[in-house]
Amino acid sequence: MARNVRRLMAVAAMALALCGGQARAADPPKTPTIRTIQLQVDPAPEPRFALQYLLETPYMEQRPGNAALLYQTAIGQVLEANQGEDAIDRDTLNHWYSSPPETLPVEDVRAAISRFRSAFRNLETAARCERCTWEYPIREEGFTYMMPQLGEYRTLSRLLCLKARLEIRDGALDQALATLRSGVSMARDLGGGPSIIQHLVGVAVAAGMAREIEGWVQAADAPNLYWALTVLPDPLIDIRASIQMESAGLYAKLPELLTLEEKVLSNEQVLDLWRRAAMLLGDNEEGSGWWLGKTVMIAGAMKRYPQAKARLLEQGHATERVEAWPALYVILLDQHQQFRAMRDRFFKWTHVPYTQARSRLKQADEEMSQLWRLDGDGLTNPFLTFLPATQRIRFLDARLARDIAILRCIEAIRMYAADHGGKLPKSLAEITAVPVPVDPLNEKAFHYELTGGKAVLEGAIPPDGGPRDGLRYEITLR
Repeated sequence: MARNVRRLMAVAAMALALCGGQARAADPPKTPTIRTIQLQVDPAPEPRFALQYLLETPYMEQRPGNAALLYQTAIGQVLEANQGEDAIDRDTLNHWYSSPPETLPVEDVRAAISRFRSAFRNLETAARCERCTWEYPIREEGFTYMMPQLGEYRTLSRLLCLKARLEIRDGALDQALATLRSGVSMARDLGGGPSIIQHLVGVAVAAGMAREIEGWVQAADAPNLYWALTVLPDPLIDIRASIQMESAGLYAKLPELLTLEEKVLSNEQVLDLWRRAAMLLGDNEEGSGWWLGKTVMIAGAMKRYPQAKARLLEQGHATERVEAWPALYVILLDQHQQFRAMRDRFFKWTHVPYTQARSRLKQADEEMSQLWRLDGDGLTNPFLTFLPATQRIRFLDARLARDIAILRCIEAIRMYAADHGGKLPKSLAEITAVPVPVDPLNEKAFHYELTGGKAVLEGAIPPDGGPRDGLRYEITLR
């Protein structure tokens, strides 16, 4: 489908860069070629004080301040510290991050991340801040504004993951919990910001922290984090700000659209607005893409005029008024109404659980494809290209929720084993001390079975995903 290729490529590249090495490949039990995560764990009862371990700072321990300023400071400190001949290059960092804990060059990693102590301290302070306000001109610039140094959060989050991994390995679990709390807080604050790309980065950071919790549950005598995971916000990362910005971000650069119903534009004004829309989509000042000159533009637009006029008349506009309007204004008004209707059709379903929204988002995407096919002989509606790939975004949100839910299941299994003489449950239904969550990607129970002395716990491959979107654990008790 002809979408805004540049925007979607930027979103995809950012998400893949941050998720690289984090997307836990998994497979149905009958397909052993896909990586399966082996966990060796100790039985772990519910802590005596159930809420002793938390992955967010309790309200009464928070402090006044804006966490965003501390995150920006931490980014600057990472860039300043990572210089010189002994700087960590991106490939090395990615290799360390993706390596299994048992193959990690521990002393090399320890020496390398020690230089970032100041940045880590700022992240711990940010996790205690009572608010996070990203004070940049998003309302003035709309979605054309890119958060400064957004890509550097990839480096910062991976350094934080390596720090937690070493602390877990060393048995410094209290410090590891503080590190995980810093990462979860950064993911929540970053992902709750007012742009879709920023939201996806936050989701990727949170996925990285979930991966390190896999290491926590395997540590000797690791406290049970069932309630720490359960009391996290659901969803962990609020998408509302970014959806609202994406819904209205176009108007920051094309404010005439806001008064289009009240103020009739001339043909020349409409052409200028289309030109500026083309520039937002990546065309240069000369209009080298679909903006090929006024003659071609007008010829293509006029093919839409009869249908645009008919739709406006159906909506109740007086015939004499519509016929008096400049032809290109009629087309523009129809385009804008089409954009608003399709935009709301996509965005309204972001406010309901993904399993309820999945089919409706797919339907809206198919309707978008149909609109592009219908427009193939005339002027494609340029405003539709500003709509993000909402279905995929909501899928990634639900996949993160699945990662958290399945970790809760693991901790419920460890809790059961502690209460039943070190035995694994025969089924998840045997776990009654705490609620066992279902898979947010399908609203069904996670697959569970005992086989060969180990428990297999699996989130099935979702109907709109691939093998890398499934998740399988094989759990044995020490």
